Amino acid sequence: MESQNKKLAIFDFDGVLVNTLPFAFKLHKENNPTFTWEKYQKFGMGNFFDSMNKLVNGEMHIVPKDFDDKYKEQIEKINIVDTLSETIIFLSKDYILAVVSSTESNVIDKFLAKEKLRDYFSDILGLEIDKNKTKKISNLLQKYNILHDNAVLITDTAGDIKEADLCKVKSIGVTWGLHNREILEKGNPATIIDDPKELLEAIKNVLK
Repeated sequence: MESQNKKLAIFDFDGVLVNTLPFAFKLHKENNPTFTWEKYQKFGMGNFFDSMNKLVNGEMHIVPKDFDDKYKEQIEKINIVDTLSETIIFLSKDYILAVVSSTESNVIDKFLAKEKLRDYFSDILGLEIDKNKTKKISNLLQKYNILHDNAVLITDTAGDIKEADLCKVKSIGVTWGLHNREILEKGNPATIIDDPKELLEAIKNVLK
């Protein structure tokens, strides 16, 4: 394919490909008794780490010291839903697929291998690459010489939508993660979907 015809589908991980949010929220709440789901959602209104670190630096939030170990333990117990697995396999025939996430790349790699999906993703850009998703999205566009109009980010947060927008990349918001439709709309994504069954058609429409 000529570079201008290549198309790239970029997936967020937590809240999109896998439902890690309930146990991640629980870990935060164990160390912060007044922590609420609404406060958790506010972390995703901008860059997740920037938002959280502002509270941490202001001594208004405590990050669990054993968060990473417990996260790795819990993620081994959950699976990706069949509809998403089927969609990923189908998309890989015509699109370059990548993951851009705030989770460590090796954790994502291990999870996708467990789900027999690792080979369908060309790149996994996690926390250790950069905490800023804009930089990671830009890296993918440059690596594959892809026009921004031929790339889309699939995410569950308004903050990610804003970061993709800085790269002039369109987004698809999904409501099965951290943010509901009302919050996602504040990021002005190309479209919002409520069910993984809608993802394939949504990607086709955004990148047509």
